[in-house]
Amino acid sequence: MSRFGVAIVIALLSALLAAAAPRPARGAGVTSLVVVSDDRYPPYLFRADDGTLQGILKDRWQLWSQRTGIPVEVRGTDWASAQQSIRDSSADVIDAIADTRDRRGLFDYSDSHDDTEARLYFRRGLTGIADAESVHGMNVAAKRGSACAEWLRDHGATTLTFYPDSEELVKAAAAGDVQVFCMDALPARYFLYRAGIAGDFSESPPLYTARLHWAVRDGRRDLLTTIEQGFQSISPDEMERIDAKWMGTPLRSPLDVRFLYALASIPAALLALSAILLIWNRFLRLRVEARSQYFSTRDPLTELPARPLLYDRLTQALAQAGRTGSSVAVLFVDLDRFKAVNDSFGHAFGDRVLRETALRLQGLGRSSDTIARISSDEFVVVLPNLDRADDAAVFARKVLAELHRPFQLESTPVYCTASIGIAVHPGDGADASTLIQNADIAMYRAKESGRNNFQFYLPEMHQAVARRLHLEIALRGALARKEFLIHYQPKIDVATGIITGFEALLRWRHPEFGLLSPSEFVPILEDTDLIVPVGEWVLQAVCDQIRRWSMRGLAARPVAVNLSARQFRLENLDTVVARIVSAAGIDPSLLELELTETLLMHDPEGAIRTLRNLERYGVRLAVDDFGTGYSSLAYLKRFPIDALKIDRAFIAETLANPEDAAITLAIINLGHSLGLQVVAEGVETEEQLAFLRAHGCDQMQGFFFSPPVSAEDAESMLPRESAQVPEAISLRTHSTN
Repeated sequence: MSRFGVAIVIALLSALLAAAAPRPARGAGVTSLVVVSDDRYPPYLFRADDGTLQGILKDRWQLWSQRTGIPVEVRGTDWASAQQSIRDSSADVIDAIADTRDRRGLFDYSDSHDDTEARLYFRRGLTGIADAESVHGMNVAAKRGSACAEWLRDHGATTLTFYPDSEELVKAAAAGDVQVFCMDALPARYFLYRAGIAGDFSESPPLYTARLHWAVRDGRRDLLTTIEQGFQSISPDEMERIDAKWMGTPLRSPLDVRFLYALASIPAALLALSAILLIWNRFLRLRVEARSQYFSTRDPLTELPARPLLYDRLTQALAQAGRTGSSVAVLFVDLDRFKAVNDSFGHAFGDRVLRETALRLQGLGRSSDTIARISSDEFVVVLPNLDRADDAAVFARKVLAELHRPFQLESTPVYCTASIGIAVHPGDGADASTLIQNADIAMYRAKESGRNNFQFYLPEMHQAVARRLHLEIALRGALARKEFLIHYQPKIDVATGIITGFEALLRWRHPEFGLLSPSEFVPILEDTDLIVPVGEWVLQAVCDQIRRWSMRGLAARPVAVNLSARQFRLENLDTVVARIVSAAGIDPSLLELELTETLLMHDPEGAIRTLRNLERYGVRLAVDDFGTGYSSLAYLKRFPIDALKIDRAFIAETLANPEDAAITLAIINLGHSLGLQVVAEGVETEEQLAFLRAHGCDQMQGFFFSPPVSAEDAESMLPRESAQVPEAISLRTHSTN
């Protein structure tokens, strides 16, 4: 055969081999892909300053699309929503997901392409934290839907607080709201550095190492195979180049003969530079020491004096007062409901309010005064060289007036008043620590007196502090000693007088102080995390009571139970409620859960998911104290709720204050336009009832009909064929059926 013929044969064989070689295919029916992942998970996926997505996953899927010819859309969202989008088929693939026990049966996973370590991060000063056992009983923050949260729960951690993404969690840590949290190491280090608090936190040894995969919804093996074929067309070197772009590459220093000549000159160069480096190092050290000394005594957010500098200046002022015979006043200033600002607008917005507060206080002070920030929303003002104590009251009134003005940030007015406690040397304390402590006690009395006022310290205030401590100690065993009980306040149909249901109200029968109202002990339950087990007990007790009424042949009515913020943020709240309702064997619609406006707006998207899960079980949902928070109407129409409850503060002033009457009428009209029942709380007079009836309010509760009563007294209202309405409400008797 000629050389030309051989060439033709070789060309034909090459063409046949090329045609037979495997190549990425589109796959049956795969015309495009939607890939979803956590957009706060650097370096895998995160957002640039302009909001665009970037990272390893973005580059990998872009290369995959180029090789296969299949368009790929990479979407970023919070991690819980990303997983939900696979379950409801609004996305095809989820990337950077670990295979955990809770997720098995939900996803089909690829081979692992990355490993990640999860660790505990805790504020410096905390010690003994190394594993899950070491944080038992502590409040640990985690990202909602994360494998880290699941691992902690499986290892005995019960008190968990959830945030929508890693960046929000670290912002909360920067604000002092989080002391311990669990997170994958790479995003944790990134966001701690970005927040400027990397030096304030320590990290534990790795809790575990997880393999990261991309995954599809369970049962879609055909899609899994198609995607894997596409990745087989990408070489390991190409994948490594993408990783190196976002993670960096190890420095290499290969020895070459050409460098030997340069090596000989290094000692001489080092000697020449040593003197310059020593001088420069000395200069830098002096600058760093000076700045460190400044910031060690300053609050990093406002640059006001921090606690150490405050104590030093107050001690000096007291020494001078001892020589001159003048007075020194300490004002403890606490912003009212500042947590609601953080929950509604975010920590960045809250930080701006704190900085503006610092500027306003500085504008009121004299050059000799000290204005310090000692915690999240607490400021201390030292007024030296006063001739009389009343001068402190004059200054306090100026502070209240200045902080009563709205904070106008980005065209959004924010109202945030203050409560002030005042302690005056020498009568209220001889040293800095005692004066600040007594001013703090007086501040709490100001809050108890309705907020937005000031109170001077009085010795008897110590008794209130001692009582609170006594109650806190007693509360820790109250549930085991069966000291809690539930009272029931009836709800009445405004138009007909029919008893439509009850609200369950927790009471504590203290062995020494007798029957206590919730206002005295529920805040302590919330501060000590006891609210979660006590709240679960309330749900069980109410469901058991409904069952007993039904078993006795009574016409049971729905009973409303208030949920605390900590209960609502439990990841398994819907499962807990379903278990309790199922165990009691009652109709789920006989249980109504009440949630405050502020609680729902803390994380609206997360609240929607939780409410929808609860709605699927058939329980009723209501918004309590409506009108006192910062609701968004856009979110309100998305919440799957059944009722709005008008706060008693509006009802109390409805007849005397046209503004409160207008707000009440607006809430009634809003609720009806959304197809919701509207319930008025705190109805105490016939005139209030007449106003509500005239404007179409659906239900009411209050002392005008009945105070909260025992389960036995509530039961006596149910057997009757008709509920006798007081003559002031109606001259007729109305049926309860």
